[in-house]
Amino acid sequence: MEESRYTYYFNDEITTESIQETIDILSAFAAVDLFVTTPGGETTSSSVLIHFINQHPDVRVYLTGYIASAGVDFLTDCTQPIYLTENLDWILFHQADREFGGKFRKAIMDKDILYDQTKVINDVYADKYKKLGLTTKEIKEYNKGEDVILYRKDFKRLKVSQK
Repeated sequence: MEESRYTYYFNDEITTESIQETIDILSAFAAVDLFVTTPGGETTSSSVLIHFINQHPDVRVYLTGYIASAGVDFLTDCTQPIYLTENLDWILFHQADREFGGKFRKAIMDKDILYDQTKVINDVYADKYKKLGLTTKEIKEYNKGEDVILYRKDFKRLKVSQK
């Protein structure tokens, strides 16, 4: 008989707070089925959650509902089993962006350096998405700054576990 698995449903924006709360809960369990629906959020926070999941001895990730933006990182960076459930309707890919602000205060950040850093990040993700299974046309759209949406009919070409 298989050990009892804890089931957790993450249905939230990916923020520092939502990710830390999830990590605090999941760290108490030896075996976890993590269901995820998300509009995305902060890439730094998604990296932290994926780091936790990759270090955990037994987490299975089930993508359900919809996955967008930073939530796509599960498909490219998670080393634990990933399952696309029958309830997953769409996946949205797009480039990372930054807000630069500075309307009232003098900005000390060099916007050109941050732009260049973000460009490198987007190029790295384009390579990851190509390996994942996005077509040449979809990668071109992504590189032009357009949203790329895959629907259920497209999932079979993605290089991930499927359920």
